[in-house]
Amino acid sequence: MTPLLAARGLGKAYARAGWRRGAPRTVLSGIDLAIGEGECVALIGRSGSGKSTLARLLMGLEDPDGGAVLFRGAPLAGLDRGGAKIFRAAVQMVLQDPLSAVNPRHGVGRILAEPLRHLTDLTAAARQARISDVLDAVGLDPDAADRLPGQLSGGQVQRIGLARALATRPALVILDEAVSNLDAPRQVDLLDRLASLRRQDGTAFLLITHDIRLARRFADRVVVLSEGRIVDSSACRPGLALSHPAARELLDAVLPAAPGGL
Repeated sequence: MTPLLAARGLGKAYARAGWRRGAPRTVLSGIDLAIGEGECVALIGRSGSGKSTLARLLMGLEDPDGGAVLFRGAPLAGLDRGGAKIFRAAVQMVLQDPLSAVNPRHGVGRILAEPLRHLTDLTAAARQARISDVLDAVGLDPDAADRLPGQLSGGQVQRIGLARALATRPALVILDEAVSNLDAPRQVDLLDRLASLRRQDGTAFLLITHDIRLARRFADRVVVLSEGRIVDSSACRPGLALSHPAARELLDAVLPAAPGGL
């Protein structure tokens, strides 16, 4: 079966900054990763392992230096305008820093309506109904639509970012450390809501995190990234079977007795 989104031999390097410039610094090398329809994959790794760079490449926000990203079998680089619009509606991303992803001068309702105006054919009335639906899906009251981001807590703004990503009914949502700023009970609540949405709509997720507890709770399988390469992977159930030292290091860092049963 053709994957929903796939990386094939993906590589990325960045030029070194400063006056003494050497060879470009390789951030990702030879990445092969496939996400199926309705699947939940957790990508774990330490800070600096290349997780966020991979997310940007998968979203088409940056071009790879080697390899390709495929959306339902078609290379992103070859999509025409219509295909690109379909991709933008089908694949959404939520970032770690919620305030950087919203316009502080726009009300929440306008923020949520923006992707609906540009990426769907919904009428104005249908857009308003969809805004209410996604606010409820992430645990916010409908009256949040009338408020500015600055009038909300950081956790609430994070939920707004997630609601905006869900607005177009995407096939895949990439969560780039998107719950790391929340405390453990709120992380559990949000992930449980997303799990319910997945069962209801068949939404796929790529959870990018350094926290293996979240990965194990939410995902079908875990993929381990270390120094720009995929070094290990395992199904989450009945139990993780990770053996690479980078994976074992993350497992050993898990604190016992986490709140909320993480």
